[in-house]
Amino acid sequence: MNKFGLVLGSGGARGLAHIVILEAFDELGIKPSIIAGSSIGALIGAAYCAGLSAKEIKERFNELMHSEPARILSFYKNSEYLNLLEYIDLGVKQGGLIKGEKFMAYYSEVLGVKTFEELKIPLKVVTTNYFTREQSIFDSGELFAPIKASYSVPGLFPPVLINKNYYADGGMVNPVPYDIIEHLADYVIAVNIAPPPSKPNKEETPPIFETLFASFQIMQVSILNAKLKISQPDLLINPKIENVRMLEFVKSKHILKSAEETKEQVKRFIDKRIK
Repeated sequence: MNKFGLVLGSGGARGLAHIVILEAFDELGIKPSIIAGSSIGALIGAAYCAGLSAKEIKERFNELMHSEPARILSFYKNSEYLNLLEYIDLGVKQGGLIKGEKFMAYYSEVLGVKTFEELKIPLKVVTTNYFTREQSIFDSGELFAPIKASYSVPGLFPPVLINKNYYADGGMVNPVPYDIIEHLADYVIAVNIAPPPSKPNKEETPPIFETLFASFQIMQVSILNAKLKISQPDLLINPKIENVRMLEFVKSKHILKSAEETKEQVKRFIDKRIK
């Protein structure tokens, strides 16, 4: 039987679209032979590799979003950024606005595993080595530090110390890392959740955090475009998710609905190759 590799890209809240792609696999009754993830792609990919279904991942996220709030973090007026409730813990002195320990404690409890070796599906997590400025891939040993590093957006989360080196968001070096598994599967399906170009608004100066995150996304798009000139995955999925900022997880319903049309695209591709 053909082996399908799945790549889940970086992109903040729009990464919830990855859940819809995983639903396609569940509905077909098959599993990817390997998953590679960057940033939120690593976070969601690890949950699936640990044995959670797409439905269970969605349920856990809803549970997180609707728990009793202890704090709502707003980056600027009228924003609903990062409404992750009591799982937010501030850590400005540690090199980022958010330490993220509370969320990781919840996340590790949900997954019920501690190492890459315990996962039911092989996983590769992309991070950025803070000092060498190079890509570092984790696929063995302790699981949660690399995952946390992979989504540690500079300025928002502090870099993560692993074996005497600091690591940060994998999206800085490889936002859609299909190249790291293309030799390990017969077909590679990659999901790019970078935002579409936005329309200019000359009457409003973008707020500081929006400018910061938009700059990060522009960099990711440039990296992916350069990679696509060299090699391409067998199927590149680009969910059309508009009007969602990097940390607007409160728009989860809109994100999931916007990604629905991509589910059939994935199912048709897989079904054709299986037959």
